[in-house]
Amino acid sequence: MDIRQIEYIIAIEQEQSISKAAEKLFLTQSALNQQLLKLEKELGTPLFERRKHTMIPTYAGRIYLNTAHRMVDMKQETYKIIRDITEERAGEIAIAYTPEAGALMFSHIYPIFHRKYPNITFRIREERVKKMEQLVFQKEVTLAFISYYDSSKHPELEYLDMDSEKMVLALPSTHPLAHLAGEESYLTFPHLDLTLLRNDPFIMLSKDTRMRDMIDLSFQIAGFRPNVLFESVSTRTVVSMVEQQIAPAFFPQSYVNPNARMVYFTVPPYQEWMRGVTFLKGAYLTKPEKDFISMAADYFHKVLEDNSHK
Repeated sequence: MDIRQIEYIIAIEQEQSISKAAEKLFLTQSALNQQLLKLEKELGTPLFERRKHTMIPTYAGRIYLNTAHRMVDMKQETYKIIRDITEERAGEIAIAYTPEAGALMFSHIYPIFHRKYPNITFRIREERVKKMEQLVFQKEVTLAFISYYDSSKHPELEYLDMDSEKMVLALPSTHPLAHLAGEESYLTFPHLDLTLLRNDPFIMLSKDTRMRDMIDLSFQIAGFRPNVLFESVSTRTVVSMVEQQIAPAFFPQSYVNPNARMVYFTVPPYQEWMRGVTFLKGAYLTKPEKDFISMAADYFHKVLEDNSHK
């Protein structure tokens, strides 16, 4: 089995399309199709079914791909181990992080990392948490910087905890119940009975986000469905709407700003999540990858510490 040919077939499987796989591999569609046809002729059987412009592996294709994935994994892990042994600080790190907090993390620590490892390149995907986990399983990325709680952990993934943070409820400072927060609510996060806001409109994080699962649980326990003004995948948009005195909203503690025109609460049940990194169990991590994880952990810890002392 030719490793390059194997990688071509895996790309077709992942993209479910010859044209998309060719684009990913920087090949022409015709060249990739010829490689597939050549392999299918050699094996004497089709590896994919063509269904409405979608490439679906046949039974023979699945058998081929199972072995193909193992061979590519062995090659990648072997190269990583040899680079570590020889202290050759070159190669690529494939990571995923969120478009907001994750992107900010990367922009802060990359200059430091690059000075230490100038020959390491990055392949980056900016996605929401649920999509990032899929990318790890598909081996599109090695590391995913995500948020999670115990019941959301997958048994086939390893998790390295960095810092926990609360889910907070923010009210505009002009809200009639804002006085219940008292002084310095950004430090104390007093409890609020969510049913007091039964008639309020809310700005909500999108169902694509992991925190939305936590938010929905709070409303479920409070016994009512919220009146939703609108939903957004952007936490910064949600935070901005509260500061502009539009409506209450839930968001992570790391977005708390003591100087913003809002007050902060927690609601039953008290909920928090962990920021960390996940990767496939048994995956070999190089020294540069471990160093990058350590830098990310220091960054997230500092963000929460700084917010609590502003």
